[in-house]
Amino acid sequence: MTHEAYILGRGFSANARLNLQYFLWKDGGFSLHPRIPTDADNLQVAEIGIGTGIWLIDLARHLPSSAHIDGFDIDLTQCPPKEWLPSNVSVHHLDCLAPLPGDLLEKYDIVHVQLFHLAVHNNDPAPIIRNLVKLLKPGGWISWGEIDYSSWKIVRTADGKAVQDNMTPLLEMIGTLGGTKPNWTTDDWPIRLPEFFKANGLVNIEMDNRPFPPELLPFQLDTALMASEEVSYKALDPMGNGAGDRCRGLIAAAFRDRQKLAYNVGRLTVVAQRPLDEDETRQQQFG
Repeated sequence: MTHEAYILGRGFSANARLNLQYFLWKDGGFSLHPRIPTDADNLQVAEIGIGTGIWLIDLARHLPSSAHIDGFDIDLTQCPPKEWLPSNVSVHHLDCLAPLPGDLLEKYDIVHVQLFHLAVHNNDPAPIIRNLVKLLKPGGWISWGEIDYSSWKIVRTADGKAVQDNMTPLLEMIGTLGGTKPNWTTDDWPIRLPEFFKANGLVNIEMDNRPFPPELLPFQLDTALMASEEVSYKALDPMGNGAGDRCRGLIAAAFRDRQKLAYNVGRLTVVAQRPLDEDETRQQQFG
């Protein structure tokens, strides 16, 4: 994904939003899916699309000091400087859709991707998955986490029964970039990740899908409104047709009703393993 294609912000408020999103996502769950083993000697871990680097930093606190954690992104300006990162964490520039450097092939025990929806072109994650699989050692694991928009649900308090729903039209405005593109939030590719993983030869596929608990819904709403505001300025205002102002009007209306109406979605994580014996796996798949 090029810099111009990134429709969210990269300033300090965007950094704060990303970090809050991470801890809300993790609440009641995990940094790394418990199905994935972390007891290998000199464990090698990679995250693609690191944002602020918050997952790298948090994971480093829970892994042995012998583990090495690499983070990759096309823009590292949201991360802490290298000398402030944990000693076993490194960050590097990488375009996950470009040919991968040879020294990264089959290097990692674990490859992690999370909230990568905007980097998926044409609602097809297959090109990214093919590259990520190349990073895995035989027997290595991939973990992909996304918001499950297919489970989108408006939630109201007793006082909010008659409140107008401004969140659904806001989601549509963001998803279609003001009606100029197909709605990326309506495609169900995240919940079809098990199919994509299987098609790319992965095995031991497991899916975890957790909605947010009610007490976190206002905070989840805050992050959605922050992200929508970033899009309104960065992507909608340049269109010059008033879409940015209309978007911010919906944001203001949704925030006004914050204690009466919110939304819920699934926190979807799908994990899978690259088989140790890929020839045997192909024989099983194709008979």
